[in-house]
Amino acid sequence: MESPPPLIPAPAMVEEKGKPVVIRPPEVGSAHDFAVIGYIITLLLSIPWVLISLVIGGIGVAAFLGYIVLPPILPPVLLGIPFLGSFLAFLVFILTPSFAVYTALGAGGLLVALLFLGAIYFGIIRNISKGRYEKARGAALFFSVLFIIPAFFVLYSTLLSGVVIALIPAFFFLLAYGRLGEVIAKYGPVAVMGEAVPGMPGVTPPVPGAMPIGGPMPAVPGGPMPPPMAGAPPRNPLCPTCGKELYYAANHRRWYCQTCDK
Repeated sequence: MESPPPLIPAPAMVEEKGKPVVIRPPEVGSAHDFAVIGYIITLLLSIPWVLISLVIGGIGVAAFLGYIVLPPILPPVLLGIPFLGSFLAFLVFILTPSFAVYTALGAGGLLVALLFLGAIYFGIIRNISKGRYEKARGAALFFSVLFIIPAFFVLYSTLLSGVVIALIPAFFFLLAYGRLGEVIAKYGPVAVMGEAVPGMPGVTPPVPGAMPIGGPMPAVPGGPMPPPMAGAPPRNPLCPTCGKELYYAANHRRWYCQTCDK
């Protein structure tokens, strides 16, 4: 009479609540791509602002060192740049001839640009990468509306017609907002990583005859003795690509490798 197969008890799952993961189902990947495209376009649109800040700040530093006398005479090369040259000439005309004003205005403009770009990156892209989908969705809606608002001023002034181009990043942020809504509906507002093993709900069933994770296979009366172990087995299954331990994302219902899935 054949002896029954050994019984493998289901190991416990240890939840690490609040720990985000980097998982890319198709919906998450497309939302991340939309956010990255919108961020790149915003970065390109911020180049004129950064150049203006650097020029104004550089004039203040040069006046402080005694190389120029305020108000400065802008070179024709700068004045010939569309929009940028006329705006620089206007600033030089209205600013007080003080190097402190020029330096503070240039440094402040550069700081505003860096803070704005950082807020978009950490508010949308970083939150998507960390699995904080609800926060990323709120930030995507906020910045898309923020980019849309200047377009309404075109009705009152033709000088602001250039701000219509801000609708391009707003379009991609709205796409990310809509796709994140699908992600939240399907996977939840936050991706939480926990330790799991085969045999748990939503996980692949255990392989017959496999050793339990976390210790040697217990002996069953009438069954074969477990094979001797040379060392402690891994707590979780190993990644077939890099050989490191896998983790299981309960709301995504899939195994996750911290190295290969980044």
